[in-house]
Amino acid sequence: MILRETERKDVKGERIIKIASSFYYVSADAPVHQLLAELKEPYGYAVAVVDESLRVKGIVIPEELVEMLGKPFGRDLLQRQSVSDIMRPARIFPYDEYTQAIRERIRADLNRDESSHYLLVDESGEFRGHFSSRDVLIHAMSDHERELATATTIQSRLVKPYVAVRNERISITCSSVMAQGVGGDYYFVREYQPGKWFFCLCDISGKGIAAAIITAVLSGFFYNADFDEDVDVLVRRLNRIILDTFQLEKYLTGFFAKFSEKTGLFEYCDMGHSWFFVVEANTAQQISPEADNVPIGLVDDPPVNTRYLRFEPGMAIMLISDGIVEQENRAKEPFPVAEAGRIISESLQRGEDLVRAKIRILESFFSFKQDMPQHDDISFLIFHYFA
Repeated sequence: MILRETERKDVKGERIIKIASSFYYVSADAPVHQLLAELKEPYGYAVAVVDESLRVKGIVIPEELVEMLGKPFGRDLLQRQSVSDIMRPARIFPYDEYTQAIRERIRADLNRDESSHYLLVDESGEFRGHFSSRDVLIHAMSDHERELATATTIQSRLVKPYVAVRNERISITCSSVMAQGVGGDYYFVREYQPGKWFFCLCDISGKGIAAAIITAVLSGFFYNADFDEDVDVLVRRLNRIILDTFQLEKYLTGFFAKFSEKTGLFEYCDMGHSWFFVVEANTAQQISPEADNVPIGLVDDPPVNTRYLRFEPGMAIMLISDGIVEQENRAKEPFPVAEAGRIISESLQRGEDLVRAKIRILESFFSFKQDMPQHDDISFLIFHYFA
């Protein structure tokens, strides 16, 4: 046997040796025909060529040997050659270098169709392993999947599938169903003083890890916010954080509101969202088809228009994300928002908890779209004032 494997090094941390795909080496003076006899398909690895001290002299790519065999007199030629005659120079890296650092150094190779091959050596220059650009890409994909899974877990803790609160005067039910693992919708509800409430529904631009980061920023902001401040002050403060952090690369639309159970005063800022409905007469009436303000994170210190409503006992409102109104069925028809209003009205007339309305709205939505893909996140907040 002329084809051998080097001892595998045990290291800690994200080191390049951990993604090495093979550890085969052969002596430089070994006959090529003998190497060919020992190689096995599929040829997914390269073979290091070393001297008697295991120091790297070059590299042999099995696929290239197969190509040589296919040429006229290729087999006869290889029968008379040693490995050193057919090896080519190898790009070499320390076996304990960080994977991310290597990824940056071979970035150009990662965009090529064919695989590039590299050898790893230890402090004394001895061969320790082989990796390819394909190995790096697979590792990068696995890294991304792990990061996305972490982001999904974090976001699911911050944006729960549903939240319901109820007391003697109000009922608030929120729900969110992400279209992908990490979506762009966010809602928040808090009673910051007895009988005083703050809530919001936001739609973050984009999906994925960036959306999860903004979700975490929003949660951190609202966790420490002073809700005794006016809504427009809170919104301006949030706008500054998003603008400074993401530098116009990300933004969000949102509806932000405060409500007093004692007075029935509803104070709100519509920041580019506009999907705000009053539920009455077994339907949902949109308050305004256009938002009063620009989205958060797009303008430095924007003017913020605040509106006020006085809720009468029995009044119900609904906030939704655009994933609901933009969803189409097989006939290319949009989901009828009025259907959600009808369901909420019927639940209130029956004296049911709004959680039942939430369930029926989702049932209606998924029955409507059937096997059509859910293109965007669907989120809504239902608010009912008893007295």
